[in-house]
Amino acid sequence: MPTQSQPASAAPRVIRHSVVAIENFLPEPVAAALLEAVLARQAQFQPSGTHDARSDYRQSLVLNPPPELVRPVVERVRAVMPRVLPALKIDPIEVGVVEAQVTASVDGSFFGVHTDADYARVPKRYLTYVYYFNRAPKAFEGGELRVYDDLLRNGKLARAETFQTIEPRHNRIVFFWARTMHEVMPVRMPSGAFADARFTVNGWINKA
Repeated sequence: MPTQSQPASAAPRVIRHSVVAIENFLPEPVAAALLEAVLARQAQFQPSGTHDARSDYRQSLVLNPPPELVRPVVERVRAVMPRVLPALKIDPIEVGVVEAQVTASVDGSFFGVHTDADYARVPKRYLTYVYYFNRAPKAFEGGELRVYDDLLRNGKLARAETFQTIEPRHNRIVFFWARTMHEVMPVRMPSGAFADARFTVNGWINKA
């Protein structure tokens, strides 16, 4: 008895998420003062971690900074939201809390593929930002940010194998949707000196 053929599944559609990069984000004297202040707090940095305490998933040093340390970045982040949100092509929001931490990516640092969205723990988290700053000349290699595309198949999203690569350039900031899968590639820093690290003020913009 002949059988009815099954309809072929529609080919998945690749969704490339928008990423906004702004060069020369802070006046250079402000960026230099930020670096100097961060270097003075070297002893306060702690090994980074994840919610499940996996040591093979993330390696770097982090600082939960006093508000005055990161205020120039946070205030500027708020100021550029009116032009960043439309450029990201996602729903506009009323900006609430802007979280910030400082990360030092030293030799061997990396962060595996992950998303910053966690509706149970941080339900209002909406955007991720990463502000890069470092000594000149740059004394590290690697540390690129990969922002992954998604595949849309049968109404469901899954991570694609394709991605955008963002170079960690001094005084550059990048913004993207917090739900987007991303990773930080390994850092190579031959000197091993803390001052030569790939530094970031990174954080999240929450809905009000």
